[in-house]
This record gives sequence, C-alpha cells and structure tokens, in this order.
Amino acid sequence: MTKTLFCNSFEVGHNKEAFCLIFKFQSPDGHIVETTYVAISPSGAKTLIEQLSAEMKDYETEHGQVEPWKTAGNPGSNSQSDNAEKYRI
Repeated sequence: MTKTLFCNSFEVGHNKEAFCLIFKFQSPDGHIVETTYVAISPSGAKTLIEQLSAEMKDYETEHGQVEPWKTAGNPGSNSQSDNAEKYRI
C-alpha cells in the first residue's frame, strides 16, 4: 500500500546505527493529523542528502531561489519552522 503525506513539520536525529526522520502534517490549529517515522542507515542518509541537493539545484534553476525555514526558537521564525526540531534517539 502506498501512502502520501504532505509534510509541514519535521524532526531529524541520529544515533550510531541510524538517522531518524519524523515527518508530520500539522493542521493550522496545531493538531498533528499524521506522523510518519523513517529510519535510515548513515550511508543511506548521505545518499539522500546528495539526491535532495541535486534535486534542489535543478528545482532552483527552473523555479528560482528557495529560502529555508528558520530554525525553531529563532526570532521571526515562521509557523512551519517552529516545528523543525532536533530529535534524539
């Protein structure tokens, strides 16, 4: 079964064996509607970073510069980034 999650909040963390990615969809009232957990090996995480970097470069070439969400707790952060936190496993 294939499932699609629109993500507007995420957490990332790691230990010696794996990287943990937690993708969430949070409704405007702050209620977390859906959460998906992904564990990936360090070499898999490195490959994911390389692929995402290449895709972002292509995207920005076609559509223009993309600004990242500001990190949680920084003054002036937007509502999406308030939920981009470090997750420790």
